[in-house]
Amino acid sequence: MCGVAGTLRRPGAAEILVHALRHRGPDHVAVIEHGVVAVGAARLRVTGDARGDMPLRSRSGRTLVVVNGEVFNHQELYPEASPASDLIGLPDLIESEGPAVLARIRGPFALIAIDVDAETMLVARDELGVRPLFVREENDGVLAGSEVRPLASVVPTPGRDETAWDFLLAFHFWPTDRTPVAGVRPVAPGTWRRYRMCDDGVEVETGAFAYRGGTDDLAMELDRAFRIQAPSRLKTGLTLSGGLDSSAVAALLAAHGCPPDVAATGFFPGADARFDERPHARAVAHELGIELIEVPITPDHYLEAWPCVLAALGGPLAGPGAPSQWLLSRALSAAGVGVVFSGQGGDELFGGYERHRRLLQRDLGLPPTPAPGYESLLPDDVADPGAALLFRGESLLPWLEPGRRAGVLAARGALPHPGRPLADRLLDFEVRTLLPGLLAVDDRTIAAFGMEGRVPLLDPVVARLARAVPLAEKSPTDAPRRLFRALVGDRLPRAAASRTDKMGFPVPLDAWLRGPWRELLHDHPALETLPDLGLKASVRDALRSGALSGRSAWFVLSVAFALADASAVSAAASTS
Repeated sequence: MCGVAGTLRRPGAAEILVHALRHRGPDHVAVIEHGVVAVGAARLRVTGDARGDMPLRSRSGRTLVVVNGEVFNHQELYPEASPASDLIGLPDLIESEGPAVLARIRGPFALIAIDVDAETMLVARDELGVRPLFVREENDGVLAGSEVRPLASVVPTPGRDETAWDFLLAFHFWPTDRTPVAGVRPVAPGTWRRYRMCDDGVEVETGAFAYRGGTDDLAMELDRAFRIQAPSRLKTGLTLSGGLDSSAVAALLAAHGCPPDVAATGFFPGADARFDERPHARAVAHELGIELIEVPITPDHYLEAWPCVLAALGGPLAGPGAPSQWLLSRALSAAGVGVVFSGQGGDELFGGYERHRRLLQRDLGLPPTPAPGYESLLPDDVADPGAALLFRGESLLPWLEPGRRAGVLAARGALPHPGRPLADRLLDFEVRTLLPGLLAVDDRTIAAFGMEGRVPLLDPVVARLARAVPLAEKSPTDAPRRLFRALVGDRLPRAAASRTDKMGFPVPLDAWLRGPWRELLHDHPALETLPDLGLKASVRDALRSGALSGRSAWFVLSVAFALADASAVSAAASTS
């Protein structure tokens, strides 16, 4: 990962932003300011040496570029590229082709380029939102950067985006067009924005793009994605659960001659066996000959990581697995890993969740056959199955003040309209709206330790072809993930091929809330912040009594911790 920043008519701000992003790129930091435009980066040297340090200049010197990400097809775009970096030829292409070149880049990227003659700033982000990029647009200037918190820190007394918080309370994800901070917004995946100053303020030109290369052969493109992403001069790691996606990624990397040097899996000492994925991870690692690090995640370890993740994400994004992911990333970093692979995106592209299977059964009029443990997932008589599956705000509605309740119910309207067929529409909603949040968890937990994350299943060609296949074809109800299993073929480790009980990254929340975390529900001062967000004071009684338990209790606690941290940050900013 790298941290990138750019500014338009904000002298000195780029320097502040880049140094706040130093954790993302520990190898080199530099900023160039020219007139009203500035650009800078904190670089992690993944693919080259110091000759590739950013900002990179075009041969004319007119265009300066910083990138968080990779151009995996750089040999096609500029065959004369130096081994110092896969980005060396990019400034010249941007200078000659402008935003049109974005559709030719195969790889995840967040990009900022300035034209020092025209004094313009271009920002762009890959079409699946793998790499983060945020902007703060004002009439008299613009700020852009890799993370929200640094952008908020240079804005006087940043306010809260209430619509974004409504969406978070509804889905446990931030919306794709907003952040928790008012005025700081993501660059939408697959879009670009070019800014210039004019007499009336900031002029903005916008556009969209999608990678237009590749073939229609999904098997060939999946292999190509791994062939171009597998090599790394740094030590490589993998988060391995022993499930289908992470096991397939490990196997496909090995098939292309670059098996991960080490893998990490987490476990919860003393927890019920259903929370222990080590037997599966061990079997896969042994079969592929990969060293496996087993990371103990105790209540104290989790509690230590919890506020770190919340601060990095701005709130309880996605689910309770994020602090566990933080601890796995820390362990991989301690083992000397520089590049971390994951199987992120496999479920969303190929239809891997049990909710996809149950919804497809409903669409097809088939009798429900729930997997063990999922019997209550989708009752037959539910009127709005999309909301039943993804609207997590339902459990909080009794404890929301009227104004906040109305906002959360309005956010529910983002779901596809009820009716059949719904499965493919809901899958598309997940890719567009929820997957970027899961990618944000990967990004922050990996970048916090100065490593780079790679998600080869989210190659743009693979993603385009996989999304075009109807759910009933790629993951029929009697053969979930059939297409993906066929694509991986006999390269899939035997231990993963036969597994049917994958549950994600479960955390023994109830046991911890009844045991070592009891006091969190009673006396933690952060709970006092909840009324400020529109939660009734009685929500504390609900936590103590167990009316809110498990993931719901975790979420309320996380909201409280995030609000308390935001208040502390705001107070520090106002006194500095």
